[in-house]
Amino acid sequence: MFDAGDVVHFHYLWKRQADAGEESGRKARPVCVVVRTPDVPGAVFLFAITSQAPHEDRLFLPISQIECRRAGLDFPCWIILDEYNRVELDKAFDFETSRPLGSFSPAFLKTSHAPSRMQRQAAGWRR
Repeated sequence: MFDAGDVVHFHYLWKRQADAGEESGRKARPVCVVVRTPDVPGAVFLFAITSQAPHEDRLFLPISQIECRRAGLDFPCWIILDEYNRVELDKAFDFETSRPLGSFSPAFLKTSHAPSRMQRQAAGWRR
């Protein structure tokens, strides 16, 4: 359904919203599909993309202007790395569409080490 680095619209549920009892994200926002793990092959881990500069206490990755263009995003943007949404693909109701906006280049994913950072996050951080 999705490949690593695809950017899709998804009703992302922030941790603070989940902690307040909400069950679905308030709006569809771009997210980066990066991680599929051998432990949970039927799920993807989604990392939010924001156009608002993250607070300095957040773990984030800035996205270059050319990568924003490739992914169908406005510049500037950041990938938030200290929380994620895990989605079972057979229960993927919060995707706005299954068609990606665009995707990050393999070079960006490789040189930025984004997938390994995101895999570490998916292994044990927030939501």
